[in-house]
Amino acid sequence: MHELSHEFTSRKVSPWGGIKYFHKTYQHIGLQEYLSSLDLPEPGSNRGYNPVDIIEGFMVSVVLGSRRLAHTSVLRMDEVIKEIFGWQKGMGSASTFSRFFKKFTVERNNSVFPSLMKFWFDQMSIKKMTVDIDSTVIPRYGKQELVAKGYNPQKRGRGSHHPLIAFNDEMKMVINAWMRSGDSNSGTDAIEFLQETFSIVGRARIDLLRGDVGFYSQHIFNMLEEEDENPVSYIIRARMTRRLLRQILELDGWHANDTVFRGACYNELQYQGQEWKKARRIIVVRTPKKNEEQGGSHLLFKQDEDLDRYEYKAYTTNTDYSAVRVHQSYNQRADSENRIKELKYDYGIDGFALHSFGAMEAAFRFIMIAYNIMSLFRQKVMVSRIGHRLSTIKFQCIAIGSYLVKNGRNKKLKLSAEGKRKHFLEHFFSNLELLHPPFEFSNA
Repeated sequence: MHELSHEFTSRKVSPWGGIKYFHKTYQHIGLQEYLSSLDLPEPGSNRGYNPVDIIEGFMVSVVLGSRRLAHTSVLRMDEVIKEIFGWQKGMGSASTFSRFFKKFTVERNNSVFPSLMKFWFDQMSIKKMTVDIDSTVIPRYGKQELVAKGYNPQKRGRGSHHPLIAFNDEMKMVINAWMRSGDSNSGTDAIEFLQETFSIVGRARIDLLRGDVGFYSQHIFNMLEEEDENPVSYIIRARMTRRLLRQILELDGWHANDTVFRGACYNELQYQGQEWKKARRIIVVRTPKKNEEQGGSHLLFKQDEDLDRYEYKAYTTNTDYSAVRVHQSYNQRADSENRIKELKYDYGIDGFALHSFGAMEAAFRFIMIAYNIMSLFRQKVMVSRIGHRLSTIKFQCIAIGSYLVKNGRNKKLKLSAEGKRKHFLEHFFSNLELLHPPFEFSNA
């Protein structure tokens, strides 16, 4: 019987040597210096941790899979990560993170994060961008602040939070993110959220804004249209009220086009809601239902027959796009839903359920910074056409066995790789040396 003998070593070994890629990407954007200039909570004594070190430690923990502050303890003894980031006191404990985040209030969040995100996007060179706004539900199982019962399709009756997120489609990054109470609907605080989002990226840089039916509101339309010389173009899914549906069913002259969906037909109308001050352009898409061959013949009225045979969707827009292009563009918004899933499954935005709302929102918004760093790495260092999930990136280039050795008076990081894998990883370090802002992105 084969038996492998064992012994212990004092050598500091880490399974996460590839976190150096995260560190160098983070350094090249200049975030470390900018974080130091913000109104971050300071330690209560000279023995306390540097607040920037705490933030770095938290983001590293998120990238490596933490979903609770207690999970950060796994990395406390990792001397390799400590040396990569140059932390004087190493990784903080769960209580260190807890005390740090408790010092964040909603007011401090509103001061720190818009400035931090503006700094980030000022380093991104893109003339025009597409912004997708979306909301999601995060069920909670404790008594955290502002947990409330609201719209929760998967956990009916369960208390939750209802965050609001703005994504950039071209750069695959988060522009802005707010945590909100569970009884919020999609449009709650949407005007204020959009105003802050515009302050981050600049209203003039937004080529198109897309939103689902939760943002179908004359107040949002008015806000987007309010500057005649610089209105924001938008496509927002229309709420199918009885009044709107009645006008849709009276339309004639449908034209067919299979580009987006087989069997789709298109039409448009000028529609004015009951409280609207003016009419707006509505694009209507009619698609056949799967059971269209079965129904219709027994129905008395043509309109009932149409509803039985077809599904209708409508989109409000101030663009001059063709009906097909409006439909096609809105469907691309589905990518934001995939990014929300990634944020939940890979980055743990549904974790870190801290009691204080300000603390929880701060953790939530720092996760978005970690997400953007990894998105920049994926696109500009890995240079991959495939939108790899974080789990894949960790497997490919972060989970690398490593250890430290003395090189004269300095230390050197030894990474375990050879052959094709070594060349694969060396290529990333070469790309990192070329990584300097402004980072070019195209909206073509």
